[in-house]
Amino acid sequence: MDRESRKCQNCKQSFVIEPEDFDFYKKMDVPAPTFCYECRFQRRLMFRNERTFYKRNCELCGKSVISLFAPERGRRVYCQPCWWGDGWDGTDYGMNYDPGRNFFEQLKELSLKTPYMSLITDYSTLVNSDYVNHAGTMKNCYLVFNADYCENVAYAVLLDYVKDSLDANILGESELCYEVINCGKCFRTFFSEDCTSCTDTYLSKDCVGCSHCFGCVGLRNKKYQWFNEPTSKDEFDRRLTTAKLDSRKSLNEIIVKARDYWLKFPRKFYHGTHNKNVSGDYVYQSKNAHYMYQTRHVEDGKYCQFIALAPAKDIYDLTEWGAGAELICDSITASGNSQNICFCFASWSGAVNTRYCMYTPSCQDLFGCVNLRKKQYCILNKQYSKDEYEKLREKILADIENHPYVDSKGRVWKYGEFLPYDLSPFAYNESHAIQYWPLSKKEVLERGWGVARAGRKLA
Repeated sequence: MDRESRKCQNCKQSFVIEPEDFDFYKKMDVPAPTFCYECRFQRRLMFRNERTFYKRNCELCGKSVISLFAPERGRRVYCQPCWWGDGWDGTDYGMNYDPGRNFFEQLKELSLKTPYMSLITDYSTLVNSDYVNHAGTMKNCYLVFNADYCENVAYAVLLDYVKDSLDANILGESELCYEVINCGKCFRTFFSEDCTSCTDTYLSKDCVGCSHCFGCVGLRNKKYQWFNEPTSKDEFDRRLTTAKLDSRKSLNEIIVKARDYWLKFPRKFYHGTHNKNVSGDYVYQSKNAHYMYQTRHVEDGKYCQFIALAPAKDIYDLTEWGAGAELICDSITASGNSQNICFCFASWSGAVNTRYCMYTPSCQDLFGCVNLRKKQYCILNKQYSKDEYEKLREKILADIENHPYVDSKGRVWKYGEFLPYDLSPFAYNESHAIQYWPLSKKEVLERGWGVARAGRKLA
């Protein structure tokens, strides 16, 4: 098909669907979107609570737990051992599809009945890591988010294969790092940004393959440098000792000096290396990937964010993870060796052929299900035979097309869009959306983006 310009249902701004976009949507057997890519991203983030925790009791065993779900939002919560255990079955909450009612209204009803996992983790891979979220394969970790394969790490976001580190944002394959941003393959690197393969590096920016550098910018394969000037080992050690980095007052003074020094240098137009035919920011080891943000190992993708683990191929509008994601469309936390996933949240761990699902790991051939594990051929959590499932699925698709869901602002949800705002289990200011779209309570209500939780600060 030819290039087409459309007006976004939400922001009313024009956006373009390119011929290669139509090719992808045809491959996924879904219509092209009616929301622009920024509004699609914002809409997905409303379903993701990364860091707002509440103390609750598990509704199965009674144990006190930390949960993502505020008690007043009406969601039932099970602790991790109970949710992943065999003491319950999500099909017990199965509903018959009622063709006289809107499908999304029925899906919302189901979402209020089923129990949710207290935190979104690969629970069986966690060791002494009770306060992590959107995470797996962690040991001795605390308040770490969107991370995998970490040990002895705290206060960090978007990490993979990191050990013995604190206060990091975007860090991979590193050890003994503190207060770093966007660094990889580093050892003993501190207060630094955009550094790769560096050792014993302090307050430096955009350095690669360097060691024993302090306050440096843009260096490659250098040793014993102090604000980009070479020095001897003895002199470097002497200056490092007199810098008194163990004093917060001294450290703050040096940080101000270093940042002023950084501003003297030109900055590259984007963060990224080892790419071919890409666009976006913080993009690494990718090919044919456009409008990306904080992604790596993506091939043939568009409009994706927070993809950290390889591989990820043929993905559009996927937010978070990777790790074997393939043929994913407009979904969030739908990765981990999952394929052919559309309009889902938390459909992972080998999930295949799911549509409009939430919290459905290791499932196949689901439509409109919530809180299921290791199931196949289910609609609204009710089990069907393969033939029954396929016939009912086609009936529901026709009903969604002919009688779409219309929200309070007149936005129309036909097949081809992510879940309606009204189905989010989180208040706007609990969700990850507020980090990128900081709005007042009045603005949230005016836009019809759900509610804002009392007692939690908005912009």
